[in-house]
Amino acid sequence: MVSQLLYDKGLCYGQALLLAEVLTDPPLNLALIQWYDFKSKRNPYLYGCPHLKLIELYNFVVIESIHGVVHIVPRFDKQNEYFVNKYIF
Repeated sequence: MVSQLLYDKGLCYGQALLLAEVLTDPPLNLALIQWYDFKSKRNPYLYGCPHLKLIELYNFVVIESIHGVVHIVPRFDKQNEYFVNKYIF
């Protein structure tokens, strides 16, 4: 459940894996999201950026509820470690 995730100032991060349209009236636009969570609950930020890991949690969300796009960068030479680059958008 998404409520299990730690939030970064009200935001949680996910990777869109699939976009779908449900043909109802009105149509429902959905995205299948795989979620990121903080790598460490004790030290959630590293170098001033959220320090994340991908987790095995997937949800369909309404596309219109997606707040924006961020650039998530892998931490090289590390397994399942990522940073959010908030400075390019």
